[in-house]
Amino acid sequence: MGPRARRALLPLFLPFLLFLLRTGAAHRRPPLPPLLKVTHHVASAVTTLRCQALNFYPQNITMRWLKDRRPLEAKDVEPQDVLPNGDGTYQGWLAVAVPPGEEHRYTCLVGHPGLNQPLAAAWEPSVPSTLVIGAISGIAVCVILFVIGVLFRIFRKRQASRGAMGDYVLAECE
Repeated sequence: MGPRARRALLPLFLPFLLFLLRTGAAHRRPPLPPLLKVTHHVASAVTTLRCQALNFYPQNITMRWLKDRRPLEAKDVEPQDVLPNGDGTYQGWLAVAVPPGEEHRYTCLVGHPGLNQPLAAAWEPSVPSTLVIGAISGIAVCVILFVIGVLFRIFRKRQASRGAMGDYVLAECE
């Protein structure tokens, strides 16, 4: 076979060669467990909980929502979506619409080859930002009042010491 024929066959064998290299590398890579996060979004009268599994490998993952520790039917859950990341890992998500105020009854359960046992996560409400801002503002006001009190006391002591000097009369020397 001449050099021309080999060059003509190279484009045919290159995809096959790349496939073999990828599959061989994939079998050597250890499983990477997912990072799990549950987010909360409110729109009008519906609250959506989204379970996100991030940065996992291999691609096969099972995600499901539980309500009061019982699996939800498929019709109640938005379909699972798994997408590749640019670094060779994957991300997936699964969403469910819940009545407002009942978020605590729902748990996301994730199974993956990188996990010894299924991983469960629930949405946890964060501390309201108004409460945090109020606490920080209160502390700032207290610190400012303290500094003003210290400065006022220093000022009063200086004035008192200047006034006390004015009471002394110098004796005349003969």
